[in-house]
Amino acid sequence: MPKLERLDWIAPLSEGRGVTLSDDPKADLFLAEESNALLLGVLYDSQLATRRAFAVPLRLKDRLGHFDINRLAEPDSAEVLAAFSQKPALHRFPRKFAELTGKLAAVIVSDYGGDAGRIWRESDTVDTLGERLLDLPAFGIEKTNWTVGMLGALDMLSFDGWEEYRASPRKRKRA
Repeated sequence: MPKLERLDWIAPLSEGRGVTLSDDPKADLFLAEESNALLLGVLYDSQLATRRAFAVPLRLKDRLGHFDINRLAEPDSAEVLAAFSQKPALHRFPRKFAELTGKLAAVIVSDYGGDAGRIWRESDTVDTLGERLLDLPAFGIEKTNWTVGMLGALDMLSFDGWEEYRASPRKRKRA
C-alpha cells in the first residue's frame, strides 16, 4: 500500500484519461467507468505492486467474460478461484484474494445495491466515508486512509476534509 503522502501520481477523472492507477490505459478506463472495479482494485493492493493490483479487475473481467458483481458475490465461487489461479495468477495469493473478492462483492450487493460508488457518493462527510470503508472486509486503517485520499485526489468526493483525514481505531461492525 503506497504511503498516503504519495498520491501525486493519481490524476483526477477531469483530466479525461480515466484514472491513472495502473500502467494499462484500458484498465484505468475500466476503473473510471466501474466503481466496483475501483474498490476491488483497492482490495488487491495488498502484498502486490499498486499499479499491478489496479489492473487486476480488468484482467479478472477478461478471464471471467463478465464483471457481474452478483456473480462475484457467490460464496466460494470456483469460477472466481479459477480466474485468480490461472497462470499467470492475478495475485500473489490467488485463493485468499478470490475469497476476499466474494466477501467484498457480497457487501457491495447487500449494503449498496451492487454499486460500490454509493459508498462515497452517499457519504456526506469524510468521517461517514471512513466508517463505511472501515466496515468493509479486509479494509483496515491504512487501506481506509489511502482510499479516502485516492477518492479525494480523483475528485470523486463532494465534501472537504479528505486531505487531513486519518481513521482512528474503533470496533468494527464486520469481522
